[in-house]
Amino acid sequence: MWIGFREFLGWVIVLVGLALIAMVLLLALNRSVFEAMALSFPAAIVFRAGIGLVRMSAAARIALSLHNRDAS
Repeated sequence: MWIGFREFLGWVIVLVGLALIAMVLLLALNRSVFEAMALSFPAAIVFRAGIGLVRMSAAARIALSLHNRDAS
């Protein structure tokens, strides 16, 4: 199955979000609580944006395949 550019970009953004969440956990374990708190909100936003992009591109791919099936 071919993966589109938007879906690939969505997975890259999800991985960046997971890396930021891991950084938040490492900062919290090293007793840098204020830095972890400051990074937690952007990490959540990046992760949610990636998940949203993956969901949107998967839905568009499914809708396009249904449209192509109905057209033939």
